[in-house]
Amino acid sequence: MRTPRTTDRSGFTLIEIVIAVAIVAIFAAAISPMVFRHLEDAKVSRAQNETETISTALLGYYKDTGRWPFTNANGPTGNAVSRVVSSTVLPTVAGPGAGAGANNWGTFGTAKQLGDYLYYNNPDNDSSATGNNANQNNQDWDTNGRNAWKGPYLDNYELTDPWGNGYVINSRYFPGGAYAGAVRHKVFVLSAGPNGTWETPFNDATTEDVMGDDIGTVVTVR
Repeated sequence: MRTPRTTDRSGFTLIEIVIAVAIVAIFAAAISPMVFRHLEDAKVSRAQNETETISTALLGYYKDTGRWPFTNANGPTGNAVSRVVSSTVLPTVAGPGAGAGANNWGTFGTAKQLGDYLYYNNPDNDSSATGNNANQNNQDWDTNGRNAWKGPYLDNYELTDPWGNGYVINSRYFPGGAYAGAVRHKVFVLSAGPNGTWETPFNDATTEDVMGDDIGTVVTVR
């Protein structure tokens, strides 16, 4: 005589499932702020590293060509570029407690793409993400001999910080730049940081120091 088969109907009850989901939700709520904080810290570290990389590239450019990136005419000549930008996507407003002229990082004077100096040999009044008009005889740097352009000094023409904004260099304060005043200025590679607004001063009458959540590196001018 065969023994009848029985079906195992054991499993989670609805109340057990609800409790399990609640426990997972509690753990997620407790861990999420820590995860987001670490992600934001990683972005800040990346931005700091990129400002240092750009600063090193600028020094390489100066070492090779003997000039800082503020030219904007054939030769290359001229010093009318006040800001060198790694992207045209830039914040234009000052944040709370900002220093004098902080919004100038995104708005002041003539700006030129960083890639025209460091990715393409295009330091005159041309600007092109494709490299058109680079390496023009008697307009851009020679690529052989003394004071030759030996780039590219960066891996990309355009570069944005982890929050999608460009880096800015206050190039008017390089030796030989457009600034002709008596106040001693620092040259920064600067990101507007997580809040996307500028706090660091950018004013002919004010010495620069990184303020707020801006992230920057001083270019060691020799």
